[in-house]
Amino acid sequence: MGIIYNSLSPQGITLRGSWNARVNQDSLVVPYSYQEDDPPAISLEDARMRFQSEGTIFLDARFPEDYKSGHIKGAINFPWEEFEEYSSQVLSKLPFDKEIITYCDGTECETSLLLARELRDMGYENVKTFFGGWSEWQKAGFPIEAEN
Repeated sequence: MGIIYNSLSPQGITLRGSWNARVNQDSLVVPYSYQEDDPPAISLEDARMRFQSEGTIFLDARFPEDYKSGHIKGAINFPWEEFEEYSSQVLSKLPFDKEIITYCDGTECETSLLLARELRDMGYENVKTFFGGWSEWQKAGFPIEAEN
């Protein structure tokens, strides 16, 4: 009954759509779980500019298989789902004074946000999240690499 009313009502709610993302105050698409006190979100252009500057470390929060098939050039794989397994080898490569950019597959992926929160809670103060992630980076034709 509700679906019939909704389809006939001029103020009906669309039943199809992306409910996993929203636009924040900087006009960036972020997951709904993103909070104002989370590490800052950055745009594709910001990510590209930071990629070109020395000293920025990109962390790929995706599964190792995804990372191996392609990732932002120079990124370090730190899969959120396997945080404990990877933490000893990756954290030793992360100086506290460097800028760290986390990313995963795109705006519907939240592992980059979870990784950024964890790093912030560990004392890393210069952590940002690139929610466009691998999808936007690859589509833009920016430098990538893969492991064979």
